[in-house]
Amino acid sequence: MFAFSRFLLYFTEVARQGSFRKASEALHVSASSIDRQILRVEQELAMPLFERHPTGLRLTAAGELLLHAANNWKKDFTRVCEQLDDLRGLRRGHVRIATIDAINRHFFSTMLKEVHKHYPNISFTLTTINNIHIQQALISGEADFGIMLNPQTSRELQVRAFAEMNMGIVVPTGHPLASRSAVRFSQCLDYPFILPSAPLMISEPVEALVNISGNEVKEVAVSNNIHMIRTLIKEQMGIGILCRLDILDEIESGQLAFVPLTDPQLKPFTLALCVSPARQLSLAASMMLNQLEMLFSQL
Repeated sequence: MFAFSRFLLYFTEVARQGSFRKASEALHVSASSIDRQILRVEQELAMPLFERHPTGLRLTAAGELLLHAANNWKKDFTRVCEQLDDLRGLRRGHVRIATIDAINRHFFSTMLKEVHKHYPNISFTLTTINNIHIQQALISGEADFGIMLNPQTSRELQVRAFAEMNMGIVVPTGHPLASRSAVRFSQCLDYPFILPSAPLMISEPVEALVNISGNEVKEVAVSNNIHMIRTLIKEQMGIGILCRLDILDEIESGQLAFVPLTDPQLKPFTLALCVSPARQLSLAASMMLNQLEMLFSQL
């Protein structure tokens, strides 16, 4: 690490904690040492970085500018270290992935297991956020790539791979509908439903499907949580409408069955693997991206 990185470590921790004492406890360094480092830089800059109050420390305008620069430096330095490892031929690095919630189960565990087997020195940060925040993370460099549902067309996003996710009826494996190869919504109305609600993206087409049918639907429950919907279906409280991706684990374990819906007004969701075209990926991120592209082709 460069000589000035010690100051940045102290400075960013004090800014985060708002206290020399708390920063000292977090870093296991004496508060006086941290204070001396920051005072020295304040003297060199001829301006304070913190406002010192009895209740704690608060960043000045100069401190805010320096904190922003320090955070950018940390990200850039990490990327440089990864690129230096690439030049040395080392298969290690850190990859930051942002995903929607539905993808974080079977799909990612399979992928991470395969990557870890071949590249045990690659570590990961997995962040579950919504589509808008995934796009922001890609643009800002907080994530190397993201997996999104129905991404909006943008010059700031590049789709590297995609798969169409059809909607279907989800039932316990012993249910009368489980043996069907496909059904229409009207053929399922004799059974009670567990329906999705906002902010789940699937709630809008399901609501439209119910309205178009013109028939009364027996609602047992409405939930905005995919895990809760799956659980209630497994408890045989009703049937549901989800994407196959939502129940991959349950299909493999034999707990639930997925029966595609053939209603013409239903359009498939697009699951997309996205990157920022303005950013260059490290070797570690590129290797993982290639692995994901292969997995997308199998969906």
